[in-house]
Amino acid sequence: MAAGRGQKATLESVAVESNVSKITVSRAFSQPEKVHPETLRRILATAERMGYVVNTAARNLRAKTSKTIGIVNPDMANPFFGGLTKLMTLEAQKAGYDTLVFDSYESQENENRIIDKLIGYNVDAIILSVISSDCLYYPEYLNRLEKLNIPVVLVDRELDSRHCSGVYIDNFDCGLQAGRYLLEQRAQRVVVVSGPEDSTVARERITGITAVLQGKVAALDILHADFFMDIASRVTSDYLRRHRPPDFFVGCNNQISLGIIKSCIEQGLRPMKDVSLFSIDEVSLAAIYGFHFPCVSHDLHEIAWQALNLAIRRSTESDVKPGKVIVRGKMLA
Repeated sequence: MAAGRGQKATLESVAVESNVSKITVSRAFSQPEKVHPETLRRILATAERMGYVVNTAARNLRAKTSKTIGIVNPDMANPFFGGLTKLMTLEAQKAGYDTLVFDSYESQENENRIIDKLIGYNVDAIILSVISSDCLYYPEYLNRLEKLNIPVVLVDRELDSRHCSGVYIDNFDCGLQAGRYLLEQRAQRVVVVSGPEDSTVARERITGITAVLQGKVAALDILHADFFMDIASRVTSDYLRRHRPPDFFVGCNNQISLGIIKSCIEQGLRPMKDVSLFSIDEVSLAAIYGFHFPCVSHDLHEIAWQALNLAIRRSTESDVKPGKVIVRGKMLA
């Protein structure tokens, strides 16, 4: 028969072992400066010996502020969101805040559940990249967060919400920079592999590319896929089976670019030799495999700092209204 778990140490059991009141033990963790040094040492030593852990969630529920920021991303495996989350957590630590980090795995059910959990933990603010890049997406929980006065800072994917602040990439400018680079390279046949047609991010990037290239190249084809490697690879392979390779493929985000690379290799094409690639977002670790892809790169540290700063200001300064910060990408040729 398997051994059962030991009894969990509580505030009361630590008080009994330390021969002090429950209130004194509580004060030792919340206001240690108000406890006699010798008594404090005895309580902390007893708590450590018994394995007592402070119930932060319960304390947060009683407090007006938790010094905690919730961070919700749709795909932590994506280097963009994974790297951004790491940097936001580091910035939060510098400012004296903890973070609760969740991956929604591009699931609306998960996203709803995570927001409920963060409300229960009484977080001071939520930094959120929603599961959908559709401008018409409007989850019901946004209304609840507004009523509860929990500030929300949207990152990367914008929603039509007056309650939310946001830090967004200048997607139209990304497209403009991509188009200008392709003209400089004298590209004539260009294929853009994009996200879904209803995606605001995809639409703005395509609009920028089209504004520069329309009428100045022999052919400009737009393929709608999704912001995932496997779907982009499948769409690219379908195109290559029916057409000869273009001068340039353009991947509208890092995962799409990886999908294009995967498809080209499977079709026996050598990236940047038999067919060129331009990526919006850097292709992570490409240099390890001997590739260099021109791209529009985004300063993740700037995005992280802006998002964290907005979250803290919205939660601590009552006169700060929801605002928007636009971060422009940098061309890396």
